[in-house]
Amino acid sequence: MQHVVATRSPRGRSGSRSRPRAWAYWALAPTVVALLAFNYWPLLRTTVLSFQSSDLFGRPSGFVGADNYASMLGSPDFRRTLLVTSLFVLLTVAGKLLVGLALAVPLSRRLRGTAFSRATVLIPMAVSAAVAGLAFRALMSPTYGLLDQIAIALTGRPAGWLTEPTMALVSIVLVDVWISIGFVTLLLIAAIDAIPVDVEEAAALDGAGRMRLLRSVTVPLITPTLFFIVVTQSVQAMREFTIIQVVTGGGPARATQTLVFDIWAKAFGGTADYGAASARGIILLAVIAVLTAVQFGVLERRVNY
Repeated sequence: MQHVVATRSPRGRSGSRSRPRAWAYWALAPTVVALLAFNYWPLLRTTVLSFQSSDLFGRPSGFVGADNYASMLGSPDFRRTLLVTSLFVLLTVAGKLLVGLALAVPLSRRLRGTAFSRATVLIPMAVSAAVAGLAFRALMSPTYGLLDQIAIALTGRPAGWLTEPTMALVSIVLVDVWISIGFVTLLLIAAIDAIPVDVEEAAALDGAGRMRLLRSVTVPLITPTLFFIVVTQSVQAMREFTIIQVVTGGGPARATQTLVFDIWAKAFGGTADYGAASARGIILLAVIAVLTAVQFGVLERRVNY
């Protein structure tokens, strides 16, 4: 008996395979177009503008090579801007980690009222940065601010939240920590809740107290979350603009002028120097890339997955 085996022609197989592939290309097309239009084209345009000068109206007026970069890197004001940016990033990330851990550890315990306390901590997530900045600016006002009135009652002199350079930097750090603390605490609570109970019980049976348990068990086991917070909040702090604009406006005496604010000041602060602003934008991109690479190269080695 002869068996007849039905076979498909090579043309039919290739046609059936190319059909899903074509649909995949069509499905990816909107994403690719969006990336090109809103990510890569602005980056390319910014790179080109960074090598050009600008007229009084911000229009490109000629190729100047690396002059924008040379004048920027040789400026003492720009070096001070980098220092302010570094301090702001360091203080905000450290503050978010410390305050987040201080809130997440007790809130991770299943006690009466914990659910209400967790909901209270998440309130800052519902407030926009502009609204929070306006509220804190009113609280820190040197004339009628509640925080300055408290400082006068306690020390006999105003704290100068918005008028003293050091305190102004502390002010925007406090506002940034307050806005982000709900998100950071939520991540840390989830990480602590994921720690196996038997690990903590074994450490307690070995005589570990609360501080030793936190230092030797809790923190090492939540290092992936801590690493995620450090990386994401560092990038967020490098790009922060709204809080600085609303609370201090970059002052006093450029004490709170970070790199992002410097970019805005060059482009829209009255000079319309888009060439210098674009050069600073490229430097900001490079700084964020280097910072992220260093964090992955150094901090990730200490992460316990």
